[in-house]
Amino acid sequence: MKKRLFSVVILSLVVISLIAVYAYFRPGAMEGSGMPPDPAGSKESGVAVGTEVGQRAPDFTLAAVDGEELSLSDFRGRPVVLNFWATWCPPCRAEMPAIQSFYEKRGREIQVLAVNLTASEKSAAHVKDFLKAGGYTFPVLLDTHNITAQEYLVRAIPTTFFIDREGVIRDIHTGPMTVEMLEKAVEKLSNQNKTKLN
Repeated sequence: MKKRLFSVVILSLVVISLIAVYAYFRPGAMEGSGMPPDPAGSKESGVAVGTEVGQRAPDFTLAAVDGEELSLSDFRGRPVVLNFWATWCPPCRAEMPAIQSFYEKRGREIQVLAVNLTASEKSAAHVKDFLKAGGYTFPVLLDTHNITAQEYLVRAIPTTFFIDREGVIRDIHTGPMTVEMLEKAVEKLSNQNKTKLN
């Protein structure tokens, strides 16, 4: 009799423990617990963070050439053209006028962010001088420790990520781009967003 009672008590404790563990770790259990909420919100919580098409682009914060700190998540709600480049890279230099032209034409609706691989440059001042000499006014962020380029697995430059309004990568292009190519990629991005809404 005592053995049976002991077994029932142990089984009850195991069941209660399992319920407690489930309740603690189930989605939404952290609300009001002092844990930070999912920054992407529940709508995107099922999307994995990564650097492949269909994944949510990893967030980052870098200083711009003017000293202002910007984060990718600052632009949630707007499509983003995220370009990785360096001044010593001939294909990067070749596409800069196209990026500037695209920025002047579409910069109010599409966020352009150019991440300079500053760790590979002579200095941040050299990058600033290069931009000034070329008349480039789109936002340029300085990856002074090459951390963001590594996080995005950038192996060749220029590499451009096309990110939708919800922060999801929809296309990736390696190599220089023309204005026409940028327009086509952004049009594809817009069409994907419309399809998702319908």
